[in-house]
Amino acid sequence: MTRKQAERNIRLYYWFQLFAEPFFWGPILILFLQEMAHMSLSQILVMESVVVSGLIFLEVPSGALADLIGRKKTIFMGVCLFTIDRVFFTIAFNPLMAWTGNIIWMVGYSLVSGADSAFLCDTLVVLGREDEFRKIQGRAISYRLAAIAVSSVFAGYLAEVHMRLPLAISLVTVFVNCFVVAKFKEPPRDKMEGKQLRDHWQLMKISVLFVANNMKVKWVIAFVVLIGAVSKVWFFTYNPYFVLVGLPVWTFGWIFFALGVIAAVSSYYADWLNKKIGDLVSVVVMILVIGIPIVLMGCIVTKAMAFIILLQNIVRGYIRPFTDHFLNSHLDSKNRATVLSIKSAAGSLGSTMMLGMFGWMVGLYPLPFCLKILGTFTLITGGIIILYYLKIFRRD
Repeated sequence: MTRKQAERNIRLYYWFQLFAEPFFWGPILILFLQEMAHMSLSQILVMESVVVSGLIFLEVPSGALADLIGRKKTIFMGVCLFTIDRVFFTIAFNPLMAWTGNIIWMVGYSLVSGADSAFLCDTLVVLGREDEFRKIQGRAISYRLAAIAVSSVFAGYLAEVHMRLPLAISLVTVFVNCFVVAKFKEPPRDKMEGKQLRDHWQLMKISVLFVANNMKVKWVIAFVVLIGAVSKVWFFTYNPYFVLVGLPVWTFGWIFFALGVIAAVSSYYADWLNKKIGDLVSVVVMILVIGIPIVLMGCIVTKAMAFIILLQNIVRGYIRPFTDHFLNSHLDSKNRATVLSIKSAAGSLGSTMMLGMFGWMVGLYPLPFCLKILGTFTLITGGIIILYYLKIFRRD
């Protein structure tokens, strides 16, 4: 790979991240599934739990596949599946179609997850710019978050015209991303001999053993599991909470606009901020701005409390540049995508358990009570994770 090709990869990576998630969906997705696919909140949480559980089994094999056949090929297969899944969601009129779209998304996400971060890191190695990973990753994600924020403003208004309209318009971006990924140039990487089934299995085994014996990597994975699982569950409560406190649908878009702007700014300045406050303060702040607002939403059920979700999006923008930079600094090219996929698989396991438990709880108890339990769990578990951070990292 030439330097020119590597630099082009980085420019394309910005576009890839820009279109990595659907525009217009966020503010109305849960409401859409309830009204158009005729699903209850409990059913939605169960569906999400089951689908995310599938990632536990797909993440590591797909990561090893990316290490064996190349990051570009696996990412391309993934974004093509995203196109299909979004078509199913857009036309969904019953729970079965929503389930089908979500299962297709599951396979596509497993192919992209880990491979995208490894693709960027290996490209930067060619240029000798590995130390810029966090900055580039943070800024690439920030542009996407900003675009989603702007599109969210219109989501509520479009949904009032017709609930399917926001999803239909979002199809355009995923088609564009297929063309973007097709123009990627595969960066050089350490390769295993051959591309046979035994090589695939061996790479997975080596990577699992690497994670099992690396305390720092295990700590990062545990932290990601907690923040990711709690954040996912919390996201699924946004729409029901808005309805509970009496917010009109058109305001949903403006709230998600604010969420996106905060997340975009947090992601854009993730590298700068981390250098200023350090890893420990970053970890403590992220746990607090997740746990405390959830407890407050459960204790004080008012319209004003609906806006406290803005704090969560500081973490939403900051966490991936923060954690991916750490992991990539401890990995080799040979198994980079596989280990990153192990992280994602662990996150999927955590999300599956949390979604399943919360789905069961919300079917039996009022939403505010469930939020109190979720927030308290976050703060207690987060405190344990902070203690382990001090034990593992401060002894170096």
